[in-house]
Amino acid sequence: MKTLRIVGAGMIGIDQISEEAKEIIRLSNKVLWIGFIQNIENMLLKTNSVALNEDITYLYIDGALDEDNYERIIQKLLHDLSCFKNICLVVPGYPRLGLSFVQKLQIISKDTHQFELKTYSGISSFDSMINELELDPLEEGTCIVDANRLILYDYMMDPALNYFVYHVCAIGNRKTDYSNPVLNNKVCFLKEKLLKHYSATHNIFLVSATVSTNSNIIVLQNSLEKLEFLLSEVSYSHSLFIPCVLPKKENINWQFLKLLRK
Repeated sequence: MKTLRIVGAGMIGIDQISEEAKEIIRLSNKVLWIGFIQNIENMLLKTNSVALNEDITYLYIDGALDEDNYERIIQKLLHDLSCFKNICLVVPGYPRLGLSFVQKLQIISKDTHQFELKTYSGISSFDSMINELELDPLEEGTCIVDANRLILYDYMMDPALNYFVYHVCAIGNRKTDYSNPVLNNKVCFLKEKLLKHYSATHNIFLVSATVSTNSNIIVLQNSLEKLEFLLSEVSYSHSLFIPCVLPKKENINWQFLKLLRK
């Protein structure tokens, strides 16, 4: 059976690609990549025939609808699968975090049985951010959520948990405005949602993931009431971090606490 392997390249380029992933790349009939992956072309020159490598970032068009961009990527991969037995797609970060087209490819694979889809881990933006914030996500508990789904489904938030809200660059916007995400970003909807659960003075953080060895994570801080000002700095590499509020005494299971203290 034909195989599409999607490899996570980590956050700073080929220095974080695993040895397993390098072997997959070496053995693939064709390697494609999307997005900025530092030094990937040099690595491919050493590990694979350059004639069978292709940057398909051009398919992700600035200002186009998200769904249309994903459909172009999917159709390109399906076309190449018709020509080659084993192809590999290299993506920044971790392929199962925030890449909707991977989920769509999974459905196509299961429905058609024409190819097998395999994914391989890479260091994700989440890994990068918790390291920069010096956060153990288990200590107080952590929730990762998409901004649009948080608003759409009006999820009940628990302020006693830490929150990482992804895609705060595209709130209520179906377009891929990566060159100017502020343009159509409907910040007011997210602010209205968060104010149901947090005080206006609660501190929040805009965190950018590292994208190369030459860049640093940037953490911007402000209060929830200044969310519009904070998100005026947003880019496609940012997520919103909302630190937890310690639970009230009435929320504590005192009987269980006594057991833990024995």
